[in-house]
Amino acid sequence: MGTTTGRRRPRLRFARVELKARLLLPSIRRSVAEQARHLRSLGEPQAQRLGEALERIASDHLSPDARAALERVEAARRATLRSLERVSWADGSTESVAWICALASQPPSGARLLHHLAAVWQPRQALELGTCVGVSAAYQAVALRTGTLTTLEAYPALADRAEDTWRLAQIDNARVVVGRFADTLAPTLAEAAWDYAFIDGNHQGRATEGYVEQVSRSAAPGALLALDDIDYNDGMRAAWDSVRQRPDVAASAVVGKIGLLALR
Repeated sequence: MGTTTGRRRPRLRFARVELKARLLLPSIRRSVAEQARHLRSLGEPQAQRLGEALERIASDHLSPDARAALERVEAARRATLRSLERVSWADGSTESVAWICALASQPPSGARLLHHLAAVWQPRQALELGTCVGVSAAYQAVALRTGTLTTLEAYPALADRAEDTWRLAQIDNARVVVGRFADTLAPTLAEAAWDYAFIDGNHQGRATEGYVEQVSRSAAPGALLALDDIDYNDGMRAAWDSVRQRPDVAASAVVGKIGLLALR
C-alpha cells in the first residue's frame, strides 16, 4: 500500500500543478492579447516582434508536426513520473526523480508558452539556465527549425535524465552542460552570440539580475530573454522591476509568471 501511494504521489502533484496552470490560462491569454495590441501600436520593431510572439501564445496554435513532437515529450515526462529512481539533488540529499520532475518541471501549459516564444523568435543559438529533466528544453528545441538549444544544469544525475527525455522524444538539437552556473555560464556565453535565453533555476533577485547582465552583454542584437518565476518572492519582483528598465531593453511583457525582455 505504501509503495503504491509513493508511486502515485508525484503524478498527483503534477496533475495539481497542471490543473492550477490551466485554470489560470484564460486570464493569462486575455492579458497577453491586451499586451500584444499595445506592443503592436508602438511601431518599434522589437515591440512589434514581441507582440507577434504574444499573439502566438494567445492563439496557442500548433501544427500537426509540432503537436506530435510535443506528445512525444509528454510521453517521456510520463515515463519519468513513473520512475522509482533516486538521484542526488539539493544540499547533497537524494530525491525521487519522479518527484523532482513533478515539482520543478514546467507543466505542459507553461512549457507551451516557451514553445511559442521560441517558434516566433527562431534563435540560431538558444540558451536555458536550469535543465531539470529536460522537459522545457524539449518544448523549446521542438520549435527551432535550424537552431540549437544549450541548457545548463548543476546536477549530473538530472542532466542524464534530460538526455533520456530528449532521446525518448527524438530531439537531436539540444545539449546539456553540467556544472554550477558560476562555473558554466561565462564559458558557455563565450561560445556564441546568443539570441534567446530562458533564465530559470535560481529564484533569487540579485542572482537573476546578474544573469540578465551577463547574458545581455553576450547576446546578439534583438535577443529575447525570458525570466521564470518573476513573482516568486519580493527579491524576484524587485529584480523584474529593475531589469525591465534597462537601457538595452526595447520592450517587455509579462506572461503569467514569466517576464519577457526584447533587447535592442
